[in-house]
Amino acid sequence: MPAQGQLKSESYGNSFSRPVAARAVQINGLQAKAIAASLTILERDGAEKLNLRAIADQAGVGVSSIYHYFPSKKDLLLRLASIGLKQLLEAVERSQATNPALTPMRAAAAAFFRFVEEHPVLVSLMFNSRLLAEHEALRACEASIIARYQAIVQADERIPSEQAEEIAFAIWALGRGMAAMMSSHGGRLPPEKAETLRAGARYLIDRSD
Repeated sequence: MPAQGQLKSESYGNSFSRPVAARAVQINGLQAKAIAASLTILERDGAEKLNLRAIADQAGVGVSSIYHYFPSKKDLLLRLASIGLKQLLEAVERSQATNPALTPMRAAAAAFFRFVEEHPVLVSLMFNSRLLAEHEALRACEASIIARYQAIVQADERIPSEQAEEIAFAIWALGRGMAAMMSSHGGRLPPEKAETLRAGARYLIDRSD
C-alpha cells in the first residue's frame, strides 16, 4: 500500500475548469443551445438567475423556443441535474485512464472530488433533495453511478469484496457532503477549508485497508 498522503492535492483538483457548457452536448439544434446557455448561466450566476428569458438571451433565440423544450423551470433544472449526473459518471469511468498511478478506488474518488470542486453549483443541483425526492429517473441515475463506484471499489485489490458496497456508499456520501458545504459557502469553499477537506479525504482513503 502506498504511504499515507501519497495522493497529492493535484490528484483531487485545485483549480476550476471551464463551465460544463463548454463541452459538447450531444443534442441537436435549438435544444442544444438552450442547454448550453442554461449550464453557462447556472455555473456563472447560480440557479437564482436561471430563468427562461435569461436562457433565451444567452442562447440568442426566442423565448418561445425555450418554452417548447422546457415548459417550466423545474423541467429545466431536472434536465440539467440529469446531465450533470451523467457527466459525473463519465468522469468516474475515465478515472483510471486519467490517473493510472492510482488504485481504482483512489482514481474514482479523485475524479468525484475534482468534479465537485470544479462544478459546485451544478453538483448542488444534482443532489438537490427536492428534485431527487420528486423524480425517480434522477434517483435511478444516481443509483447507476453508485453501482459503478461499487464495481470500481471491488476492483481495488486492497478492499475485501464484502466491504465494497459500504465503502462505495461512504465515498459517495463524502462527495455529497462536499457539495453541501460548498453550497453553503456560495458555491466555493475558502481555499484553506477546501485544502483541509482534500487532506481529510486523502487520509481516509489512504487508510481504507
